[in-house]
Amino acid sequence: MVIERDILLEEPPVGAEPLYELLGTCSKHYKIFCILHTAVSVRLFDHLDSLKSADELSEELGIDPELTHILCEVLVTLGLLEKQNRFYRNTEISSIYLKTDSIYSQYEVLRNLQGGFRLWENLTDVLKNGPIKVHEQAFFQDNLIHTLAAEVLSGELQRTVRIVAGFPEFQKAKSLLDLGGGHGLYAIAFTRMNPNLKAYIFDLPGVIKDTETYIKRFAADRVEVITGNLFTDDLGNGYDIIFFSYNPGGKNPDLVPKIHAALNDGGLFISKHAFYRRGEGSKDLLLDVEWNLSAFEGVKKGSKIYSFAGDLSYEDYLQLLERYFSVKRIVEANEFGCTHLSKFGDTLDSKIIIAKKKSCY
Repeated sequence: MVIERDILLEEPPVGAEPLYELLGTCSKHYKIFCILHTAVSVRLFDHLDSLKSADELSEELGIDPELTHILCEVLVTLGLLEKQNRFYRNTEISSIYLKTDSIYSQYEVLRNLQGGFRLWENLTDVLKNGPIKVHEQAFFQDNLIHTLAAEVLSGELQRTVRIVAGFPEFQKAKSLLDLGGGHGLYAIAFTRMNPNLKAYIFDLPGVIKDTETYIKRFAADRVEVITGNLFTDDLGNGYDIIFFSYNPGGKNPDLVPKIHAALNDGGLFISKHAFYRRGEGSKDLLLDVEWNLSAFEGVKKGSKIYSFAGDLSYEDYLQLLERYFSVKRIVEANEFGCTHLSKFGDTLDSKIIIAKKKSCY
């Protein structure tokens, strides 16, 4: 006769501690995110350049005073507020990154993370019914352009521009095409580094509307926009530099000869993308899952983050590139990348490939 264990008296055969530690970490960090997102959304940091009590802050913001006090205490433990007696004010990092009127504001990044969490809530449905269909242009228009702009402004933009500006060909350049340039901040920054440079940002019509807001914001009078689809439309010609960063076509073989034809002899082609070596597995399993939660209507994704149908491997891309260009330098991500946020937009192990056009190939 089989004697059943008395679960009221005997503990389970395996302790739940490892599982509970995992769940506790998830629970704690999600709640911290909600506090941070809420604090930015209600403009809490905008009101704390000077010392204020929780009561003063709650009255200015029109929010619950008791909960405001608790939120401020949490933000103190996170190093985002400092406290003197009963009064709170921003730490330096909050003033720089969490005030909504700061040039370095990360508000759009927080919004993007929240949108990503909502996307993850569809995982069960996606497993059963397939990925959520999104239009490529709408995907980039909906907050992502502004998120990517905020992220690169925190360091990657400046480091990338300095690397490129170190080449003598850049200093002599008169025209630059930022291909699939999105927010256009790279093109704008390049014109700041070279006073004789005129830049053109090429992207989809819906995206260009956002690009123009950044051109106006930074008073970039030597930057213009060109609307088009880089796969189907002519890129023009006569460019001294073509900059191509984090784009679905980044590893597509059809674009290499097209870019070569658009450059002047001796012009620079700068490609910044995440490449997969032959046989390489996942770069980040969680991001692979996120990548597969949605599908572009215009471009077919691969199964791994930042992979698309028709992509060349890193080795094959270099081999093709060297038919048309002389590779001058390959820069690893640790020289220009930012801290990863475990979301779409992370630099991962991307590379900057700087190549010079061959006149004959």
